[in-house]
Amino acid sequence: MAKIDYNKIFIKGACPTTIGGQAVMEGVMMQGPDRVALAMRLPSGELYLKTKLKKKQSPALKIPFVRGVVSFVNALVGGMGTLMESADILETYAPEEYAEEEGKLEAWINKKFGEKAAWNFLMTTALLFAVAVSVVFFIILPTWVVNFLGKWVQSAIVLNLVEGILRILMFVGYVAAIRRMSDIKTLFQYHGAEHKSIHCYENDRVLCPENAEEFYTLHPRCGTSFLVFVLIISLLLFSFLGWPNLAMRILSRILLVPVIASISFELLRWAGRSNGKIVRILSWPGLQLQRLTTAEPNRDQLEVALLSLKAVLVDPGVPEINSFVDKDGNVVRSKAEEKEIEREMEAWAADVEAHTEANKKAVAAVIDDFTRIEERTVFEDPENGANDEDIASAIDFLDGLDTDGYTIVAADETDGRTLVRAIADREAIEAKARTLARRYTKDIKTYENALSWGKAALSMLPNGKNEARMIMSYATGLGTAELITRAKELMRDDDFEEFQKRIYLRIEGVPLQYIIGVQEFMGLQFRVNRSVLIPRLDTEILVENVIGTIEKMNRRNPEVLDLCTGSGAIGISIAAKVPDAIVTMTDVSEEALHTAMGNAGLNEVNRRCIFLLGNMFEALPDDKHYDVIVCNPPYIPSDVIDTLDVEVKDHEPRMALDGGRDGLDYYRIIADKADLHLKTGGVLALEIGAEQADDVKKLLEKAGTYEGIRVIRDLAQLDRVIIATRK
Repeated sequence: MAKIDYNKIFIKGACPTTIGGQAVMEGVMMQGPDRVALAMRLPSGELYLKTKLKKKQSPALKIPFVRGVVSFVNALVGGMGTLMESADILETYAPEEYAEEEGKLEAWINKKFGEKAAWNFLMTTALLFAVAVSVVFFIILPTWVVNFLGKWVQSAIVLNLVEGILRILMFVGYVAAIRRMSDIKTLFQYHGAEHKSIHCYENDRVLCPENAEEFYTLHPRCGTSFLVFVLIISLLLFSFLGWPNLAMRILSRILLVPVIASISFELLRWAGRSNGKIVRILSWPGLQLQRLTTAEPNRDQLEVALLSLKAVLVDPGVPEINSFVDKDGNVVRSKAEEKEIEREMEAWAADVEAHTEANKKAVAAVIDDFTRIEERTVFEDPENGANDEDIASAIDFLDGLDTDGYTIVAADETDGRTLVRAIADREAIEAKARTLARRYTKDIKTYENALSWGKAALSMLPNGKNEARMIMSYATGLGTAELITRAKELMRDDDFEEFQKRIYLRIEGVPLQYIIGVQEFMGLQFRVNRSVLIPRLDTEILVENVIGTIEKMNRRNPEVLDLCTGSGAIGISIAAKVPDAIVTMTDVSEEALHTAMGNAGLNEVNRRCIFLLGNMFEALPDDKHYDVIVCNPPYIPSDVIDTLDVEVKDHEPRMALDGGRDGLDYYRIIADKADLHLKTGGVLALEIGAEQADDVKKLLEKAGTYEGIRVIRDLAQLDRVIIATRK
């Protein structure tokens, strides 16, 4: 067996997470901060993803040692439930490979109490059976076998050690035996894919199969290591309990399982966060067993594991998914749905073709009737007769029906009028056909027509046409090129409704950035919502000057404080442009701080960012000092806010705008307290209103702790930034 390279498992610079997973039948389950994701690859090759939000965390999970017992029970119940859920999905979507005949008991429960009750019954039964088998084979049996040695061995410690070693050998033998089964081998491959994916994420690599392949299938936080800890701790603990009669020994082993589980859990958490020599020694047995419980996955299996991982790394507001998806998690139709729609469309086409000749004859006959006014017309008027306009209208009507593939029924004569009837009862098929790539030229909900409507609706805005296109891209997920190539395709109903709803929001004055959820700043993308201000171009002047100042300071790992961070645009941009900077961001709004944290992850700088909740300097430790303090505080006078544009005053957070009666409230706080957290020679950089330069300079001069105070203008030659140096 090859030697383990610990440097590939306990990787220096890796950032451990609390994300964990579990291999299931043909897939991987991952648990993130707020949701659980189950990703599977069906025998057809399709990807299936199911996510659900986690329930509120139990307070017991925060109590050391108690949390180990709770986590052990949750893992046991949840793990069994997830395995059964994966089996249920396979049975539903791949019945030819996995379907089983429903048992009489299951059928009776289904009929009497419903499918949910049947599911709960089966899961409970399976769980109890698994627990019972584990207790019998790994607790009772080793204790009973070693009991016979009591006749020859008198030392209780030796007997307990022999029992523990036998238990470990039985467990390892069990794993080695089942590993040979093809289904278990596949399960172990997905187990390896789970570990590689988490390694990839913890090492801040792009989440793709090519990167994940580089890592080991072994991981220090694995559940296998937890089981090894349980076995070793039980061996040591039981050695000090003496050698009472068989019944007492069995009872003590069962009752001490929660204690052993809690100790093992804390050891596992420690091992997951550390990489010292002691941790490596303690982790060695578990890593050796992981060689049996994991196998090298292929790229398809890595793709599934990464899909599950990415599905839990989303904002809390992202809706749950229970559908077929592509490798990026976008919802798609299943192959079965595609085939059904294709079959129905083929049947429709065949039906239309079968009636083509009859249609032509019927239309020709009726049109012939129109041209012979003296004999019969559909617009018969005994006094005046039919005019040319009536005839042309009737012909156009018939032509339109025939073009759309409707079946013309022969004309009937009623009360002196010729009536034309058409069969048009294909609404069900048409509804399904809306998502197919059929091309239409009529004025219906194609991408082209919807976009034209959106542009017309926003025509009163200076950049309305471009904004309509951006909203269309957001609502449909299509880029500019795709909107052009698919212009004649019919939109999905939900996409059209989403587009229409957001166009109406824009008409009502909601800023475009809140509608599409993103804004570019300093060449980076930032998510924005109504809890944060939209980053402005003017603020880039502040960031550019701060970056230039940091470069001139020539300090290693400069520490930067971004007060009133909002979306995090300032602090995250500095972290992105200054690769070794450590940036602390504070805000009084929990929602804003959460948005900033998401943006740090989006721009891959979260490892060098610290987020603190609190009002200005109250969020900081008293003894913490920084090389640079930067802030874009609320600076608009209170009575001016109501005079601003609707987009600003009615939609952006007022608390991020309102600077008090004269707009200087926050500058007073900064002038009074910033020097307490600024290193000697450190820099204070502030964004200001166009007419506030003199007032802010006076506040800083009055503080008496700053020098070299200077004002910087923006592109419009308006005062925009003040920079000062701590004496």
